[in-house]
Amino acid sequence: MKQKKVLAVILATMMSISLVACSKDSSDSNATNSSTEPKVTGSADAGSTDAGSTDKHDPVTLRFSWWGGDPRHEATLAVIDAFEKENPWITIEAEYGAQDGYNDKLMTQFASGTAPDIIQLETGAAPEYYGQGQLLNLSETSIDFSNFDATFLENNGQFGSGSQYAIPMGKAGTAIVVNKDLADKIGIDFSKPYDWDQLIEWGKQVQAYDPSLYLISGNESYMMPFVLRAMARQMNGLPIINDQEGKLNMTEEQFTQALEFVKQLYENNVAVPLSYMATYGVNNQDDPNWIAGKYVAYVGYTSSANVMQAANPTPNYIAGNLPILANAKSDGWVNDCPQYVGIYAKSQHPEEAALFLDYFFNNEESMKTLGTVRSVPPTEKAQALTLEAGTLNALTKMAVDVSMQYNGLSDSGKTTSAEVSAILNDAYENVAFGEKTPAEEAKEIVELINDYLSAQ
Repeated sequence: MKQKKVLAVILATMMSISLVACSKDSSDSNATNSSTEPKVTGSADAGSTDAGSTDKHDPVTLRFSWWGGDPRHEATLAVIDAFEKENPWITIEAEYGAQDGYNDKLMTQFASGTAPDIIQLETGAAPEYYGQGQLLNLSETSIDFSNFDATFLENNGQFGSGSQYAIPMGKAGTAIVVNKDLADKIGIDFSKPYDWDQLIEWGKQVQAYDPSLYLISGNESYMMPFVLRAMARQMNGLPIINDQEGKLNMTEEQFTQALEFVKQLYENNVAVPLSYMATYGVNNQDDPNWIAGKYVAYVGYTSSANVMQAANPTPNYIAGNLPILANAKSDGWVNDCPQYVGIYAKSQHPEEAALFLDYFFNNEESMKTLGTVRSVPPTEKAQALTLEAGTLNALTKMAVDVSMQYNGLSDSGKTTSAEVSAILNDAYENVAFGEKTPAEEAKEIVELINDYLSAQ
């Protein structure tokens, strides 16, 4: 009897301890799910249970800065929230807003050593930051790059170093969006390989079919790089300017050849007059003639393919191939990205920052959540998931796939600087309007760009 009483006391004590433990777990869970602490939940993609435990990790706070509109903000915040649930010892402070002033603020933060741990980067500025030593070598982190195309990574974010210092957040390239129904009626096939002269011949064919129609719709902002910068890459396999040596890769004769093509475009009514296109700026989708189906093709970028399709959804569309010079040293067409993301070289928590970026790009739920808020996703896996989910437009995907088949190298740098772009735009416009000959403008381009390079 006495033994039974002792056993009863022991059992009661054990039950009491168990109840206290359960009460404590419940209390901790409620605290974790409060508005001031990261939420902790399980996930099929969470990996081992150690990843979701705070027992083996000290609390870490990371700052992540980016720019964009509301859809981008909402999707990014959702990914941050999901990541924090799986990694409850990590808190990510979001710093986001509009793009205006973003780069100036970041430059100030770099100078003062107060930059965020994780940083969305403008593509034009990222090479400069790399040169200043502001970006961490991501190739030495735990980030898995196996979902990315190796060539795309080499051209976007390595900056000639052979290591990844920034990750492309999307894919973007030049696109020709073709009204296939109209092209078929006239007998034009953009799905086959062709050269620049073929565009002129097709343009004449369109005019013979119906003088109210045009082969190409394109504004000056898109047409100038489409012709001058792409032709330069094809002629020399290089951009217009050699940034390392600070000199021109293009000759006066080559500029004359490229500008002669510009002259032919508008003299033969191959392309819609610039004076007409100027009414719509870069919003070609607002042009009533595009909406009415009077253009065979639109020249622009992959990111605007779905916008042009939506403006006139009746025809069948394809993304056409891009023209290449007969004796090209390079295909010339490049796949850039709309922005990069990197880790600050002076981050106190590079491992945790890398853990987040790995989740950002490789977690399937993250891919679905981000969708196309930063243009076409940078990996085939993410593209497939967003296409299946209906967030990636099929025509946009096709435009990216076509663009990816070419081997041109990016000319980001002095060639795409505001000063050089203004020189090239003026030349393009003067020849398109017949105000100067191609030879005159070619001579002036060389003089002005050399003056610009001398001042650097």
